[in-house]
Amino acid sequence: EINANNFNPIGWGEGGRAVRLSKEDERLSDETFGINQFSLFVSDRIALNRSLDDYRKPSCRAKKYRGERTFDLISKEHIKWKYLDVSELPSTSVIIVYHNEAFSTLLRTTQSVVDRSPRPLLKEIILVDDFSNRTFLKYPTLDEAVKNYPVPVKILRTKQRVGLIRARLMGAQEATGDVLTFLDSHCECTEGWLEPLLDRIKDNRWYAMPSDMAKQRLVDPTSPIPSPTMAGGLFSIERHYFEELGTYDHGMDIWGGENLEISFRIWQCGGRVEILPCSHVGHIFRHASPHDIPGNSSGKVLDGNMVRVAEVWMDEWKFLFYKLAPQTGKLRSVVDLSERLELRRRLGCKSFRWYLENVFTDHHMPMEGDFFGRIHFPADTSNATCIAWTFAMSGIKKVTQTRCTDKTDKTQISLDFNTLCMVNRPGEPGTKKHQLKMAPCTLGFDHWQFWIYTKDGHLKSDEHMCLSATQVVHTNGEWAVQLKECAGYDMEFWDYNRQRRTFKHRKSGLCLTQRDSSMEKQENLSPPILTSCARSNEQQDIDIPSDHMRKEEPELCCRLTEDYGIVFNSCGAKAFDSSFTGSVKKRSALGSTA
Repeated sequence: EINANNFNPIGWGEGGRAVRLSKEDERLSDETFGINQFSLFVSDRIALNRSLDDYRKPSCRAKKYRGERTFDLISKEHIKWKYLDVSELPSTSVIIVYHNEAFSTLLRTTQSVVDRSPRPLLKEIILVDDFSNRTFLKYPTLDEAVKNYPVPVKILRTKQRVGLIRARLMGAQEATGDVLTFLDSHCECTEGWLEPLLDRIKDNRWYAMPSDMAKQRLVDPTSPIPSPTMAGGLFSIERHYFEELGTYDHGMDIWGGENLEISFRIWQCGGRVEILPCSHVGHIFRHASPHDIPGNSSGKVLDGNMVRVAEVWMDEWKFLFYKLAPQTGKLRSVVDLSERLELRRRLGCKSFRWYLENVFTDHHMPMEGDFFGRIHFPADTSNATCIAWTFAMSGIKKVTQTRCTDKTDKTQISLDFNTLCMVNRPGEPGTKKHQLKMAPCTLGFDHWQFWIYTKDGHLKSDEHMCLSATQVVHTNGEWAVQLKECAGYDMEFWDYNRQRRTFKHRKSGLCLTQRDSSMEKQENLSPPILTSCARSNEQQDIDIPSDHMRKEEPELCCRLTEDYGIVFNSCGAKAFDSSFTGSVKKRSALGSTA
């Protein structure tokens, strides 16, 4: 069954329409689902060159890149488009790595590239077989299937399993196009997917920072969207720039983390990562990988790769990675990073602080003067609970409580919430909004329980969410605590009173208070409320250890150290030492919208 090629298209999925299975077909689909972690039964019945709707916005469809003139019925004149000759755009080599991919999905990927790419722009397709053992992927079956394409196709086959990263490097070394375009082996390109990518790379413009880009997009929704990171499955990059930038990190194994590494490197070393709204490529997302990693586990491989990312690019903020993944600490002394550190020095790359302040501005990482820790009751840490947020199926973000983590961690905002912690935890996959509640705190480093109290008065959780409060009309104007996307509104600011140990909501003048939870189940407690501030109200008791937040004296500020500690230095001193500064290169790595 593994080596069977049951490709037999019968017209399913034309126009991109969904396929509805009968009970019997569902049973047959389930029998082979585990082979590739998607429905082979359905894929094998969809044509390789099936029709697809044009999913682009009208403004994207109106953009012209090809060598053509269109007659305007109103002006009775021919319209001169941006590129009269499509050859003015750079050519691209499309690189597709696969390991035991399904025959139908691999060929549908390549066929869509051929059918929906202007011929002068498509230099070649390079297929890299990462040691597949399926017979239909070997010579001559696959070679015969692609030999009549109207574009050169190279098939490279590794002699052992090397993984996505090194296989892509093999393809890049063979490429001759001006631009490298990497695609996963289970994609489907739509009309007009390629031209926006190549047009943007040719223009090579340097735009303003993200805030200005957002304003520009209000006028032109086809404008590029700067992105702090990319998923990595589908992107284009100028070939010579890819080489100059250091390609992929050769020290990384198989796959995992390479997308973050190259994203940090591009931004910090003078380039840009952008999403092109007019470029659409379909992609099969799987809940689990069907492939084993020879001689290792996916977790260990990812740990090793992420240590390289943290040590080379994250500067002092790498302590957060080691907090989240403590099992990786022992790898720090055994990885050889000398080559990548020298690359960073040679390219004159900026610091991770610059990246956080200018690129990833809605991050959940503490800056100097900020406090980073839990909100929980400090007296009985054996049964403490933390405030967090969770996704609610209704789409509303609310607060939860879970058991606090790491009893020995001193860097905590301690809140007397009847041994409960304020938590912010995601719910079921597919939900977009959150639920804020109280629940028993957990053990370990659970980032959903960690909050940042900024020096300007924000209480921030992950995913750029801020603890806020609003007046509810149907409750006679009472104030309700909420978790909303940070927007800088006056309802988001809180003041901590060190003497009274209270968090006071700046807009309402009320204090954060724990409800009476004696009648509630501990794993699903109600969120905190706002009540009048009172000296003797134990439900408002919040303890922030003085050694773990910014001192009141203006000349002293709290700073994080590499070994997870917090120290005080002069506020005028540099918070995080970095010798990496340098020039800006006007280059981009571009991705399609899925």
